[in-house]
Amino acid sequence: MGFLDALRNLFKAGGARPAGEENIYWIYAQCQRCGEPLKGRIDLLNELSLAEDGESWVVRKGLIGSGARRCFQVVEVTLTFDPAKRQVLESNVVGGRLITREEYEALAQGR
Repeated sequence: MGFLDALRNLFKAGGARPAGEENIYWIYAQCQRCGEPLKGRIDLLNELSLAEDGESWVVRKGLIGSGARRCFQVVEVTLTFDPAKRQVLESNVVGGRLITREEYEALAQGR
């Protein structure tokens, strides 16, 4: 599969997403130092880079909390995406851990 074919496949409609967010992927993490829940937005059209294997896509995102807890540790998230389905194939987090949207909302509300 050539580069343009992989790019075309990446951006075909896949998965149900809210209107206007077809090309947005949300990530949720928790800082390992202070426990603050973090939220990050990935623009699938502009932020992905072709991985070294030449077939998948990768993005690196640094998340920093609000500072309310006096912790400014960067939580670095690296995600590798399948070009055809826009699904995460692999994730790596330094300085925290990935959490679900539900966990994020519960932690953000102080539950």
